[in-house]
Amino acid sequence: MMDLTLSSWTLAILPVLVLLAGILWFKWEAAQVGAVSWFIALVVASTYFGADWRLLSLANSKGMSLSLFVLLIIWGAVLLYNVVEKSGAIKVIGAKMVTVTEDKLLQCLLLSWCFTSLLQGIAGFGVPVAVVAPIMVVMGFSPLTAVATCLIGHSWAISFGSMGSSYYSIQLVTKIPGEVIGPLMALTFAIPIFATGFGVAHIYGGMAAVRKGMSTIIPTGAAMSATLWFMNFIGAAQLASLMAAISGCFVMMAIVLFRRQRADAPTSTPDALKKPGMSFHLACAPYYALILISITLQIKFIKSALAAFAWGLDYPAVQTSLGYMVKAEKMYSKINFFSHPAPILLVASLFGYWVYTRRLGPLPGLLSAAVRDTIAKCLPTSIGIATMVMMALIMNDTGMTLLLAKGVAQAFGGFFPLVSPFVGVLGSFITGSNTNSNIMFGALQFETATVLGKSGALMAAVQSVGGSLGVSMAPSTILIGATNVGMSGRENEIMATTIKYCLFNTSLVGIAAYLAGLYFQ
Repeated sequence: MMDLTLSSWTLAILPVLVLLAGILWFKWEAAQVGAVSWFIALVVASTYFGADWRLLSLANSKGMSLSLFVLLIIWGAVLLYNVVEKSGAIKVIGAKMVTVTEDKLLQCLLLSWCFTSLLQGIAGFGVPVAVVAPIMVVMGFSPLTAVATCLIGHSWAISFGSMGSSYYSIQLVTKIPGEVIGPLMALTFAIPIFATGFGVAHIYGGMAAVRKGMSTIIPTGAAMSATLWFMNFIGAAQLASLMAAISGCFVMMAIVLFRRQRADAPTSTPDALKKPGMSFHLACAPYYALILISITLQIKFIKSALAAFAWGLDYPAVQTSLGYMVKAEKMYSKINFFSHPAPILLVASLFGYWVYTRRLGPLPGLLSAAVRDTIAKCLPTSIGIATMVMMALIMNDTGMTLLLAKGVAQAFGGFFPLVSPFVGVLGSFITGSNTNSNIMFGALQFETATVLGKSGALMAAVQSVGGSLGVSMAPSTILIGATNVGMSGRENEIMATTIKYCLFNTSLVGIAAYLAGLYFQ
């Protein structure tokens, strides 16, 4: 393997620097910047790191396999959301949230902290902000407050959101078993869950709102934290954000309903959120099906009986001309046909379409429109993700990632856990995706921890937590929010608000990681 020098380390990080420059300076789309970065990785790996055509072909094939695993989840999640949104069910669910209380602070917390996280558990990719921020504007919140609170409020739910796409990505690139990294990530997220709740309150009304909302935020955050960990403990990580957010919604609704009964205060729903003919439970039918199917498939004897129905590729051991060894892989990025989230999402989507048409009558063009919008939304993203994953696998299988890790470890030493979550934030800021951040930097974090003698599982978990929080200040996500509330051209105002809360929350995670790293080796 190439020795660690300034020039070798610079060559190793060059594909990442190209990725940064393409997004931040040249404003390239994900597909374009991914392709260029992938090509640079190919050139550097073959020219300087001793990779031959066979090793590069295998690394690219691994990248495609890993991409397929994640992209199937993304496509399925977006399809389900589009079916529900085009039926009008999202507005019904939002309207239910509105009727709970007239207290503006509690409305803000319920919608931007809990309801956005519920949507993140299912769809992600800007959907929570795009859906909830306009609802909040209709309810009387300022556009800036609506977008900023939604961005901060749902940022804790991203790693386990989209049916676990980011969780699976960090697991795949680090090879850490889900039963190890899942509960560890859930415990690490306890701090951001509370921090994002208090952040939402502070954005809305400063310290006065924080003090007023404390009696609601603490029990709601406790319920979400406990549920997030429990879902990972029982092996249902893909439902962790969804179920945690649902528990938060129920706890908050119970609190405000109790207060409303004591005060005997009526509530009303803005006309713009009303949709006749659809009940709340009918609107939620696809999600009920999603939860039921997912939990059923976690039953031990069912899970065992279906475990054999899987697909994956085997890869031989290879070696660069500089002596870097890549071990053999069996069933790499294995896709279980019945437990993978994608088929469950597809069944839930079709069930939702069937229920809506059966109860509401014909809905011409709903399914075809949902498919078209899914393709339009996901295709550019898919190309970008696939090329970035192939870039990451080339870097990993040629020793470039390990060389980067040695350089970072030498620079920061034992203080690396303090900066580890900021690496995740950087990845999300660059790509707008926690999934991409994990793919880019997950192996780097794991290798750096190994070099330093720290827990690789802990640093991988912190990487994904930082990546989750970083989405709140990602330009691409901010652009989605700004566009949907009439703030186009004022994205800098939104970022100026969210960046403070994002970096503060990330600092808390870094401090916790440093303290945990002193004892958790």
